[in-house]
Amino acid sequence: MTNMTQPIGVKERIHMLDVIRGFALLGILLMNIEFFQRPLTAMMFGFDTSLTGLDHSVGWTVFTFVQGKFYTMFSLLFGIGFVIFYDRAKQNHDHPRWLFFRRLLVLALFGLVHMVFIWGGDILLTYAIVGLLLLLFINSSAGRLWKWGLALFLLPVAMFWLGAVSMHFAMQSPEFAQQTLADQQQMQDTAMALISNAEQAYATGSYSEVLAARLAEVNMLYGGGGAIFFFPTVLGIFLIGASFARSGVFTSFEKRPTAYKNLLRWGLIFGLPSALYVGFYGTDIEMMMPSLDSALAFTLMQVANFGLCFAYMAIIALALRQAQRNKRQHWLQNLAPAGRMALTNYLFHSLFFTSLFYGYAVGLYGEYGRATTTALAVVVWLAQIPFSKWWLSRFKYGPCEWLWRCATYGKLFAFK
Repeated sequence: MTNMTQPIGVKERIHMLDVIRGFALLGILLMNIEFFQRPLTAMMFGFDTSLTGLDHSVGWTVFTFVQGKFYTMFSLLFGIGFVIFYDRAKQNHDHPRWLFFRRLLVLALFGLVHMVFIWGGDILLTYAIVGLLLLLFINSSAGRLWKWGLALFLLPVAMFWLGAVSMHFAMQSPEFAQQTLADQQQMQDTAMALISNAEQAYATGSYSEVLAARLAEVNMLYGGGGAIFFFPTVLGIFLIGASFARSGVFTSFEKRPTAYKNLLRWGLIFGLPSALYVGFYGTDIEMMMPSLDSALAFTLMQVANFGLCFAYMAIIALALRQAQRNKRQHWLQNLAPAGRMALTNYLFHSLFFTSLFYGYAVGLYGEYGRATTTALAVVVWLAQIPFSKWWLSRFKYGPCEWLWRCATYGKLFAFK
């Protein structure tokens, strides 16, 4: 086997995946824009009930139909990309596992720099860490991949229910209930103090003060057991995405033409009612302490995340398929360049909005409401679409994508 350490070219890319990735950038930004002006620790308390008027409507819409759905989409795309990358690496490289490991190592460096020095809500480092476990499934069939993926995805749900049921019966004891409520209050006080400190640092603090607050938040979110629930979920989604790639879903219109209609139908049947239930009845659920109500809300959140994610992706696939059959261009295809530069565009979001809002730069933290900042997020995403097209008409890769490829393959590739 020849050692052709060469990334895929433009003609080899799967256009549909780039379009979906470009669309996913919008959802990720709509979700993240809240936490460019709100401490990440506040995520533990769910929906921001202090919002009123138009801000409340916009926040509720994002909470119900966006939050969780688009990180699921990006995770599915990562799993699909793993299979595509590894299968091509097997054909062109003597050590495909080592190549994939290097790819993840570079991604982890991007994520670490992003999380520590720019914004704590990074997802790249998590993807790199969890992505290593994909190597355990490199020879798995599509059927085995989705079964493992579903089991891992449901594991945190089962753990939550186990904790909720155990807590429900344990709370029947007055002594235990008193101690538990005291412990819960202490956890809430600690979290609220961290939120208050972070608010002040982000609004008016120096860069070093923001850095300290950011690291404290990251430690709270990941060091407090959050990874136990989040990592299996991400790995499960990766594996389901890998299953899609193995069976040709979202990589080919011809192999599974009915799959998209089924994903749309069942995604809406299960996802939409679940999302609406959480939107109407799950905004004030206490997620820091397992209860039967919070377990139900958490379960329906997971169902909604998967269901609506499948529905959104299926709508795009069906639209592109119809356009292909009619031999015409669809406006969604304009999103492909932004999807090809997804890493650069994603990191730009954090750099731009932290510079705009945080006190060490422009200092507009808290100056504008949720509706205004969400509108600004949409404008930034819309601007990235023509910019990405302009950039890729002059350069082969986005700047971060170029660095990622060069470091992965250990050689310099032509940039222009």
